[in-house]
Amino acid sequence: MNYITVDRVVFSYRRNETLFDGLSVAFSLGEQVAIIVRNGSGKTTLVKLIAGMLRPQRGRILINNETITRKSIAEIATQVGFVFQNPNFMLFTNSVEKELALSLQHFKLSKQEVKERIDETLAFFDLTNYRLTNPRTLSRGEKQKVALATVLIQDPKAIILDEPFSGIDMSQKLMILQYIQKLKQQDKLIILITHSLDLLLTACTKIVALQNGQIAYDLPLKEFFADLTHLLKIGLEPTDYLSFIAFLRKKGLQKDAIEKEEIIAFLLECALK
Repeated sequence: MNYITVDRVVFSYRRNETLFDGLSVAFSLGEQVAIIVRNGSGKTTLVKLIAGMLRPQRGRILINNETITRKSIAEIATQVGFVFQNPNFMLFTNSVEKELALSLQHFKLSKQEVKERIDETLAFFDLTNYRLTNPRTLSRGEKQKVALATVLIQDPKAIILDEPFSGIDMSQKLMILQYIQKLKQQDKLIILITHSLDLLLTACTKIVALQNGQIAYDLPLKEFFADLTHLLKIGLEPTDYLSFIAFLRKKGLQKDAIEKEEIIAFLLECALK
């Protein structure tokens, strides 16, 4: 069953410059979806509409079969968590513990329940040793973890990550990817916006590609990347890794093979021939 439904949404920032004109797309619990598009083509606008930060001029957005028209951003956040590209926008206090407590202020929880949730969340993100640390003194990658923790502690069924790999080095990207993998085990809907095509190969199971304000592709990840012309048609270039896979396909690699384990197995098979 669809958890989030975008139904014939019309949206524009300026008169006579319509960004979405009847856009429709749906997302289900348990999916890990990457929204990909060229810069400036509406991906962040789409997720902000879902999170209630923007409102459509026409059309509907439904969460769990209920329209969000009359819901506040705070109400929507308990169902769909939003992690901003810049984690500094989500940090307001002088300790990690206080950040997590702030996220629970609208919940009717006892002090003991708040403490238990904070302890569990700190442990999940390996942040226990940073409980009393000012989050603004942390590295960009650690700030990303704290920002994600402030969302996850509210236990939303869906989480939107806006460019979570932006501005951090590869070791920190792999660290964030590790926590996305852990979230995949909780049957949550994860919507990821990223330009890091190679990383989303591990993080996601489905691709939604936007072009000219419409859905160009809505496909399982392997099916989308089985044909690299899909990328070219929406104005994106394949990475070196994807180009290498395309080369191997000409040598006999299975068309939908995309994972590194599959590539290594094929190369070993070729070496043993």
